[in-house]
Amino acid sequence: MAHVKMNRLSLAVLALLFSYPAVAEESLTNYRPLEWQDGAFRDSTGDAAATLPQDEAQGETAEAARDAVEGETIAQTSQDDVWQRIRNGFGIAEDTSLNPLIGLHESWFAARPESVLRLVERSRPYLYHIVEELDRRAMPMEIALLPMIESAYNSAALSPAAASGIWQFMPATGRDYGLRQDNWYDGRGDFTAATRAALDYLAKLYLDFGDWQLALAAYNCGEGCVTRAIRRNAQEGLPTDYASLDLPNETRHYVPRLLAIKKLIDSPERYSLAIEALPNQPYFDQVTVRASMDVHSAARLANMSSNEFIALNAAFPRKLIHSDTPVNLLLPVDKVDTFQRNLETGTWDTWKPYAVKKGERPGTIAKRFGVSVARLAEHNQLHLKRGKFAGPQTILVPVKRRTVASTDTTSPSTGRHLVRRGDTLFGVARRYGLSVTQLAAANPKLGTELKIGQVVRLPSSESGARETEPIQPAQLKTASASPTQAARYTVKSGDNLNAIAQRFDISVADIKAWNPGFRKTSMVRAGQKVIVRKP
Repeated sequence: MAHVKMNRLSLAVLALLFSYPAVAEESLTNYRPLEWQDGAFRDSTGDAAATLPQDEAQGETAEAARDAVEGETIAQTSQDDVWQRIRNGFGIAEDTSLNPLIGLHESWFAARPESVLRLVERSRPYLYHIVEELDRRAMPMEIALLPMIESAYNSAALSPAAASGIWQFMPATGRDYGLRQDNWYDGRGDFTAATRAALDYLAKLYLDFGDWQLALAAYNCGEGCVTRAIRRNAQEGLPTDYASLDLPNETRHYVPRLLAIKKLIDSPERYSLAIEALPNQPYFDQVTVRASMDVHSAARLANMSSNEFIALNAAFPRKLIHSDTPVNLLLPVDKVDTFQRNLETGTWDTWKPYAVKKGERPGTIAKRFGVSVARLAEHNQLHLKRGKFAGPQTILVPVKRRTVASTDTTSPSTGRHLVRRGDTLFGVARRYGLSVTQLAAANPKLGTELKIGQVVRLPSSESGARETEPIQPAQLKTASASPTQAARYTVKSGDNLNAIAQRFDISVADIKAWNPGFRKTSMVRAGQKVIVRKP
């Protein structure tokens, strides 16, 4: 068993309790892979192993009877409060006698109730979605608390090791689990996408190791790290449970920190914590937008502060919502209608490429486009020398746009509408160009009264959805190119692929796809011809 001492190193770890550990990218041979067979996880020999994390302790007959009497009250409470759903779903076995680090961290958190309450408050917009996903997958609810020790529920958290987002994915691990990353979008900051990826990864680790504490350790330091520690102990005839392994110091404290937080959430009254109930209903709704704008404009359209908007939409590293395809945004349920209305009737800034000449001043350009230099710098890397542009550069500048943009407020599952406050059957039908009869036919059990959080299935007929013409990027105009011909750009001194892509509002991937010579290199030279419009 790993020997634990209260030395200076242990105390130093306490000072790092709210740092952002990275999800390791290391991946070696997996330890004891398991498969679901006949209602249980079994290893390659067919022996039963760990089961999904339900309450394993059945108790004696009398205790079971008492639990049955209390069950109805608890179930009713859990329907009203997400925190109670979390408590009811705790499922990671723990033995504090085997791991005194749990008590160490419990004491640390208990002495800092204000820090715990800040974590609780910051988690509120996200918990309902995570709990719903954990419930659907039958995974232990302790995982809903994991971002508290990973990122402190800071959606914009970025660790020194380049781990990003609430779930602190490393770049390669994020890509392995489907989180796209480019100049305009980083899926690690896309809350719903990153949550799916994190739970997929944790479920995979649980199947590999057959134990949730080992799975969590591997989430922190990597599968190979935990596998090697298990092999070392097995070769020496030592126990191979989490507390007995010789793991990196951060990983040794990782699970105890989570289980310590669990204790405070499970019995807040013991620690003089007042945790307000969290309504058991969606905090946000997903809106699909076919428009380009900066996050400040999007926040203004939703009548939110920029910080509030970014907390739910941290996937845009340049703070620009820029894509040739529809973009999914998350908005508080009570802000969706405001956003829709303002998007259809208001104005916002869309950002387009602008060629800067050597020697120009940022202040002159900012004044020309009616913005501050700080706002220009927020969306661009300005290469300056003595306050002037050091050379020709393509930057993004704002252009006012007033138009009708297409939005879609269905839930993340296509063809569904999530009921929000104030929705009526007639109103939902009108929004999608349907009749009440059509909605009723698609939802046989739908009553006349809609409830917040209820999902209404939309008929598969697409004629009802309200569609408007999406905003199109500015078209490249050339004298020699017809609409069916490829347009070519002559590379100038100081150009690179990224600058060319920005200039013509395309992606670097597009350039490489249309120009086979760039598939193995990103180097360009002056005078070179580059196809910048699809042939």
